[in-house]
Amino acid sequence: MKKNEFSNFVGIDVSKQTLDAVFIFNNELNNPIHQQFSNDESGIRKMLEVIKKHKEVSTENILFCYEHTGIYGKKLSYTLVEKRYCVWIEMPLAILRSIGLQRGKNDKVDAKRIAIYAMKNNKQAKLWESPRKEVATLRQLLTTRASLINGLKALKMPIKEYKETGNKELAELMQKSTKNAVQGIEKDIKKIEQAIDALIKNDERLSKLFTLLISIPGVGKITSTELICFTNEFKNYTEAKQLACYCGVAPFEHSSGSSIRGKTRVNNMANKSLKTKLHLCAMAAIQHDAELKAYYERKVKDGKNKMLVINAVRNKLVHRITAVVKRQTPFIYKTAA
Repeated sequence: MKKNEFSNFVGIDVSKQTLDAVFIFNNELNNPIHQQFSNDESGIRKMLEVIKKHKEVSTENILFCYEHTGIYGKKLSYTLVEKRYCVWIEMPLAILRSIGLQRGKNDKVDAKRIAIYAMKNNKQAKLWESPRKEVATLRQLLTTRASLINGLKALKMPIKEYKETGNKELAELMQKSTKNAVQGIEKDIKKIEQAIDALIKNDERLSKLFTLLISIPGVGKITSTELICFTNEFKNYTEAKQLACYCGVAPFEHSSGSSIRGKTRVNNMANKSLKTKLHLCAMAAIQHDAELKAYYERKVKDGKNKMLVINAVRNKLVHRITAVVKRQTPFIYKTAA
């Protein structure tokens, strides 16, 4: 069987507690089967038992499709790929645009729409791959680092607030009381960052991607590392538009004829960590990148909203990111002919 030739489809609406699945066997769109399962190992096993009852279904001719839902779909994705099933994790916006205006919304209806989307567009399916061990380790290190930084902020913030409100005595008392804890956390953060650096340095693929990304003015070490992890080494998102949607920096106009008007806004279903990191990258680029600084100042001078211009800068950075990955060469400024 050739790649991406499917005749059986499972559309899944993933939530924290449940998996609403609609099965379409043998391309029989008029005979969909809906069942709900718990979003855990037991529920996934029962869902696969439904498939095994159909002898004509194999791991190669059935496609599982569901929207990107972050951690809620993690167990499902790893289990399906481990059992050699084909998995397509699609951005919600792509499914909405393909289906168009629909009436009604619930888990069963959503699952059916996803199944139909998979059936109609399966030739364009980009199959999900589980990350390499090194990437999974890198992501865990980043998660631990983020938790430690949040803990550090929780300790330092009250001290700063007391100082600002003039209560210096209480600020000093709290600073002395948390000194050892703060130093310990800072030491742990440094160790994790050293482990991240070592892991990237000792892996050829990670090192290559990292070098490409940090060549872009404004894009720092942690942002580069998160991009590598969250895109699964850019296997999941290869196009700038896809990555911009995932990071929540692609603007979409909210209008319809003359009846609906609203501000241009970004997709709400985004990776908030990457969105925040790209915001910081954009602010740094505006300060230190001559091209983007001139762009920002020109647009603001023309009366454009500052936040919209900053988002445009974030979007430009995403285009630079995908460009260096595609070319496999570091970022360089275009020179005038």
